[in-house]
Amino acid sequence: MSFLRECRRQSADVWEAYRRHPWIEAMAAGALSPERFVFFQLDDGPHVAEFNRTLALGIAKAPVGHAWAKAAAHVLDDLSTVGELGEKRSLVEELGFAAELAADRWTCSPAREGYLNHLVRVGYEGTFAQIAAAVYPCSLFTEVIGERFAGREIPGPPAYRRWADMYTRRTRTQMCAAHARVVEEAAAEGGAAERAALERLYRRSLEHQVRVFDAAWELDGAWPGGTVARAARATAAQDYR
Repeated sequence: MSFLRECRRQSADVWEAYRRHPWIEAMAAGALSPERFVFFQLDDGPHVAEFNRTLALGIAKAPVGHAWAKAAAHVLDDLSTVGELGEKRSLVEELGFAAELAADRWTCSPAREGYLNHLVRVGYEGTFAQIAAAVYPCSLFTEVIGERFAGREIPGPPAYRRWADMYTRRTRTQMCAAHARVVEEAAAEGGAAERAALERLYRRSLEHQVRVFDAAWELDGAWPGGTVARAARATAAQDYR
């Protein structure tokens, strides 16, 4: 059994909570409200920026000319922060909502900030392989969303289909595979302590992924003291039709 298959087996409870989250199941069933969809997109803006920051930190730590670094550089070029935020803004506006899409952590939910802080901390403190392990669960959107919805009808607004198709792009699938290769190689070459560290990071990123879907499902962007994240303040610019 490969190392990542073993990681998935050890974290089966979290993996199932991720891939079968009520938010995703509702989209498959045609029961996902535009408000929940838009919450996720707005809340994801800061994540896009910090995820790409983490990739850049990984490039700096990777061996010169490494295939992973080339794949990451291609992501940053082909799926730039500005470009992806623009796509999300278009989806939100298409649904009739004010697209206050930002790229700073002050605008996101507590759950989302926890996730992006986790990724950036690993980017600064972790090894090249540990960065790959931490970002791998997010890249699994190519499986959880891309593969699941490829070639099948998604009931609801066309924006849902357009969003799901973003995770079938070759640039993303190649990056996901590159993460997996790096983690597998590090696990094979490292000792027990390194494998344990990689597994912890994989599981914690899965746990964060579930939490951000929870926030979008529950429309929970509230901070103690009454501060509300921008994602939770999304209000329809016009009646949804």
